Amino acid sequence: MTETQKIYELWLNDINGIGGATCKQLISYLESAENVYNSSYKDLIKIPNIGEFITNSILNSKSKLEKAEKEFQLAEANDTRILTYMDKEFPKRLKLQKDAPYLIYVKGKALALNASKNVAIVGSRAATNYGHYVTKRIVEKLSELPGINIISGLAYGIDIHAHRAALEYKLGTIGVMANGLKSVYPKLHQKTANEMLADQKSGLISENSMLSLPDAPKFPARNRIIAALADTVIVVQAKKRGGALITADIANSYHKDVFAVPGLITDPLAEGCNNLIKYKKAHLFSSVDDILTEMNWSKNSKQNNQMSLFQKNNLTTLEQKITKIIFEHPLQIEEIAIQTQIPLPKLASLLLQLELKGVVKLKAGNIYTLN
Repeated sequence: MTETQKIYELWLNDINGIGGATCKQLISYLESAENVYNSSYKDLIKIPNIGEFITNSILNSKSKLEKAEKEFQLAEANDTRILTYMDKEFPKRLKLQKDAPYLIYVKGKALALNASKNVAIVGSRAATNYGHYVTKRIVEKLSELPGINIISGLAYGIDIHAHRAALEYKLGTIGVMANGLKSVYPKLHQKTANEMLADQKSGLISENSMLSLPDAPKFPARNRIIAALADTVIVVQAKKRGGALITADIANSYHKDVFAVPGLITDPLAEGCNNLIKYKKAHLFSSVDDILTEMNWSKNSKQNNQMSLFQKNNLTTLEQKITKIIFEHPLQIEEIAIQTQIPLPKLASLLLQLELKGVVKLKAGNIYTLN
C-alpha cells in the first residue's frame, strides 16, 4: 500500500465506535479506506449493518485525517510498520478471528507472526523461581522441535522469562503489547525488547496507536491477540483470577488447545492452573510430549514425509490444497473455507473423503488435523 492509503487506513481505524469487524464490512463494500472517507451519507447508510450512528460517526470524523498523517509519520520515525488485514504480511491466524483488529503496528522483522508453529506461554506476574525454571525448561524442550516460536505479552513474571528463554534457545518470539510501540512497558524490559527487535524472527506488535499508554481495558484486548496468534497456549502458574486465565478462556473460544502446568493444591499460584485442568478447560501439561500428542506435531521430518506421501496418494488438486492448509496448522471447517475459498458444502464433502482415506481426522472442538 502507498503512504496515502496507509494514512486513510489509520483514519478509519481511529473512528469512535468502529471496531475491526465494522472496518472490514466497510472495506468489503467500498474497497478502500479512502473510498470510505469520500463516501456520502447515502453511500454509507445503505451498507448492511452500518446504521445511522456509524454513518454519522464516519462523516463527523473527516477532520481526523491530519491526525492520521501525524500517526503515520510517527510510526515511520520509529521503524514501525502498519499492517491491515488486507496486507499479505498480516498474521494469518489473527485474520481468522471475528474480533481481530483491523490494523496492527509491527516493530522488528517479526517473521514468527506467520510461522508454522506458534506456542503462547503465559502466567502470573508474581511468578516464583519454580515458575521461571519451568518456563525455561519448556522453551528448552520446545527448541528441539522444528519451526517453533514463542508468543507472550512482555509482562513481568512468566511472560518475560518466556521471551528471554526463546532468545537464549534461538527461537523466534513475539511480544504483544497493551500500549503503543513508541515505548516499552514495563521499562525494565527494554533490554529484552531490544534483543527481540534485533532478532530476525522476533519483534513487537500492538493494535494501539503509537503513543497509547497501557490501561485496564487494553490488557484483556491484548490477550485475545496472544491467543489468536498461537496454535496452542501453555499456562505456567496462575492465581484464581488473572490475565493468564483470560488468555486461556479466549484461546478456548478460538478452539485452540490449552495446557496448564499443575501445582500444589495449597499454592495460590497454582489455583488457576489446577482449576483449568479440573474444569476441563486445559490439558494437564507434564512434558512437551503432551503437546506433540495433542497437536500432532513431530520432532523430526517424519511429518514432512507424511505430507509428501499424502500429496502423492491419489489426492485431487483440491484435496492437496486442503491437506496443505491443515498441515500448516489444525483448523475448523469455516477457517479452512476462508483460506481455500472452497464453498462450505463442497468442502464438507471433500473433508469427509479425506477422513475416509485416512488423511485427516476430526478432533474435539471440530478441529481438522492430519491423521
